[in-house]
Amino acid sequence: MAQANIQAVVLNEESSSQVLKVPHFKGSLPSRALYIYTPPGYAESLNSAYPVIYMHDGQNVFESFVRDSFAGSWRADEIADSLITEGKMRPCLIVGISNGQENRLKEYQPPYNKMRYAPLTKRGKPRKHPFVIEGQADKTLNYYKEVARYVKKHYRVLEGREHTATCGSSMGGLFSTYIAWEYPDFAQHHAALSPSYWTTQREDGKLNILERIRHYPKRDIRLWLDSGEGTSTVEGSDDDNKFCTLKARATLLEAGYQEGKDFVYYLAKNALHNEHAWADRLDKVFQFLMPV
Repeated sequence: MAQANIQAVVLNEESSSQVLKVPHFKGSLPSRALYIYTPPGYAESLNSAYPVIYMHDGQNVFESFVRDSFAGSWRADEIADSLITEGKMRPCLIVGISNGQENRLKEYQPPYNKMRYAPLTKRGKPRKHPFVIEGQADKTLNYYKEVARYVKKHYRVLEGREHTATCGSSMGGLFSTYIAWEYPDFAQHHAALSPSYWTTQREDGKLNILERIRHYPKRDIRLWLDSGEGTSTVEGSDDDNKFCTLKARATLLEAGYQEGKDFVYYLAKNALHNEHAWADRLDKVFQFLMPV
C-alpha cells in the first residue's frame, strides 16, 4: 500500500478543500505518486459520500503541486473549487494518478495494439528504426482498481460506476476510451481530451480503437470527446488530433450513440496540444462529468 508520509496543501481555509499527495503508492505497477483532492465541505460533512474522478498523468493535474508537473498543470483543484462553490459542479473527489514516465506510452496503449514510435535523435532527426511499443493498458487498469480500493478505504466514496469518472488527454484520452469500452464496469463517465487515437492505426489504415467502438455492443457510457483546432505554420503543425477525433465522432454516430445524450463533441478554438489548452476547457469537462 501507500507510504505514510502524505503531504497536504489546503486550497481554501474557509471551505476546507485540500490536495493530498501520497508520494509512493505501491501496487502491481512501479510505485508512483497519487494526488487526492477533497472538495469544499468534505471535512465538515462527515455523513456525506462523494463520487470520484480518476485523472491520468496525475503529476500534471493540480496547481497545488505544479512543481511536479512536466509542462504546467490543468489547475483542476482551482477549477473544481470555483465550480463547486458556484453550484455548477457536483462536489467530488479527484484522484490524479501519476504516469510511469518512461513507461507512459505502453501504460496507456491498449494491449491489442503495437505502436511504432520514432523519437528524435539528439540532432533533431527521426530515428531510422522506430521502437515497437506493445500496449499494457490492461495492467494499468488493474493498478487503477488497486488505487480505487485504497481511495474507498480511506475516503468517503459513493460505490458504483454511475458515481465514477475518468479523464485524460492525448495518450490519457486514449486510455479513458479504452476503459470505457473494454472495462465499462469501472466507470460510466469519461473524458477524452485531444485523444491520440492515431497511435492505434492498423496496416489497412483503420484505427483499432474506433473499429472496436464500431463493432462492440453499445456501451452504457457517457463520453466527452474534444480537440483543439490546432494550427499550421512554416515551423511545424499541431492539429491537436482533430482529424482522428472527427473520425471518432462519425464512428460513434454510426454505432448508434446519440450526440448530446451518450457523448458530446467539442472543438476548442485556437487550442493546441498542451496543458494550458486543456486547463482552459476543463471547466466544461468537469460540468459534463459531474453535473449538478
